[in-house]
Amino acid sequence: MSKYYLGIMCGTSLDSIDISMIRCHGDKIKVIAFAEYRLKNKIKEQINILKTNTNQEIINKKLEIQVTTLIASNVIDFLKKHKINKSLISAIGFAGITLNHSPHLGKSTYLGDPKKLSSILSIPIIADFRQTDIDAGGQGAPLTGFFHKYLNDTMNSSITYINLGGFTNISIPKNRSMISYDTGPANYLIDLWCREKFDIEYDLDGGLASMGDVDTKLLKNMLKESFFKKPPPKSTGFELFNLNWIEKHLSKVSRPRDIDVLSTLTYLTILTVSDEIKKYNIKSGSIFIYGGGAFNKLLVNGILDISNKKNLKLLKYGIDEKNLEATAFAWFAFARNNQVEFKKSNITGAKRTYFLGNIY
Repeated sequence: MSKYYLGIMCGTSLDSIDISMIRCHGDKIKVIAFAEYRLKNKIKEQINILKTNTNQEIINKKLEIQVTTLIASNVIDFLKKHKINKSLISAIGFAGITLNHSPHLGKSTYLGDPKKLSSILSIPIIADFRQTDIDAGGQGAPLTGFFHKYLNDTMNSSITYINLGGFTNISIPKNRSMISYDTGPANYLIDLWCREKFDIEYDLDGGLASMGDVDTKLLKNMLKESFFKKPPPKSTGFELFNLNWIEKHLSKVSRPRDIDVLSTLTYLTILTVSDEIKKYNIKSGSIFIYGGGAFNKLLVNGILDISNKKNLKLLKYGIDEKNLEATAFAWFAFARNNQVEFKKSNITGAKRTYFLGNIY
């Protein structure tokens, strides 16, 4: 008998609450529906302020209730539009909105109350994915590497996956296994600079960055960041790569034009991703690029040109560049609900066998 699962996620760019619904039959899945619920600027601003709060233990309870209630209403609307009775949903995988990700300190916090969400919807919620991985000795990210391995195994393929979200993570097939880790910044720094200097949310198709020039001195200085030289498993986020990080490197060179900084940040992502692809001498010529950056032509074409790879636009099971991440959390919910254990791996660096996620 087929069972249905939902996956809910919101990336670091805070563009939208993404919901994906899958049908599971045996070990195969099929994406049945997907929707994006755009976040209003006011709530995005409140979340970003909370992210920069130095005391992450003090969470704005009012905002958490607001976000949780909003997500619940999104789910209710989603099920209504697709004429799905909630009794058919076995569980929901809830990623939460990351507030602080510090695996070296043994913690990863997020906005959204899974217990309250479960109470409102009367559907089991599975959450704490990052924390349960950290508790098992892993980095807590990039968790999608597990889903990428599942896809390659079931499709009998050797695709390389690149998530150009706020930060870039890459999953590289190697010896029937999978290496997965963060390579560095992607949209987060680009979008941040766009908001700070050009009063726009993002650089559509990389059109603005293409009008500037890459500042080679600034680029070389940024590439000295120790994270880029660190071997996997590794993960990163806005705790390291932020406006202060940009300004720190700008202070070491003759300050370029704002548009040239944007071009340099864009090329930084292109170069750091391409270098990782070339490093492993990947035999397969196919890569699958997804996330918000998949729609930035300058970013994608730059990566493809340097790495000499072909970009797939669609995978089996109805998975595309928009729905992959939310679909991954639906699959995580399926795995946890069926007591699938995750073993020690090269994906997050977990040291023991464990269950990914807690059930609420």
